[in-house]
Amino acid sequence: MSEVAVVQDVAKAAAEIFLEATAGAVAARGLAAVAVTGGSTAAPLFKQLSSAVPWGQLQIFFTDERAVSLDDELSNYRLAKETFLSKVPLSQVHRMRGEVRDLDAEAVRLAADLRTILGKPPRLDLMLLGLGPDGHIASLFAGVPGSAERGDEELVRHVAAPTIVEPHVARLTLTPFLVVTARTVVLQVAGAKKAEVLARALKGPEDLLGCPAQWLRKASGRVVIVCDPEAAANL
Repeated sequence: MSEVAVVQDVAKAAAEIFLEATAGAVAARGLAAVAVTGGSTAAPLFKQLSSAVPWGQLQIFFTDERAVSLDDELSNYRLAKETFLSKVPLSQVHRMRGEVRDLDAEAVRLAADLRTILGKPPRLDLMLLGLGPDGHIASLFAGVPGSAERGDEELVRHVAAPTIVEPHVARLTLTPFLVVTARTVVLQVAGAKKAEVLARALKGPEDLLGCPAQWLRKASGRVVIVCDPEAAANL
């Protein structure tokens, strides 16, 4: 069952959960494995992250990445680098190389990294997500063939460029398996334009491929929906 936190400052509330989840993971296991996202909700959150976060014990992964160079304005890695990554040891940052030619091979490499670092099966301590207008999370797009299947063994997949959601570029993405097994998932949602799709994700008839955010309903860990009053209007 998802927790819904309706707040005025979505980024601040999400940053508090980030600190809580990472500190708890470090206390329990000596490290905190975090998958960060991009998009409109990411930058405000990253800027709110405090010095109290156990930066030296974080292992940073990415929920998804566009097939662009690492310094491209569309790069999720670029956004993280410009805001907080300098606080994390370089050897503990595991980026998705969206610039490589063979994205299928890159997906296999990343899956192997996840298993090497986190064990078999790998389990993330914290996953940060935003919500797309089509109901996508990470780069699990509604209506894109092969995009939103569970992927227990695959872990990371190459997704073709979406035709409805911009930007229209191919992606690398974590699979729903890592969403449903994460110890904590935080979904940030802001604005009236997201009210209808958030209600569909949380309360609509089950359609995992048509609204991939519904994978959050299958989660075994804690799921916190952090949203503002406008986004929560239909709940």
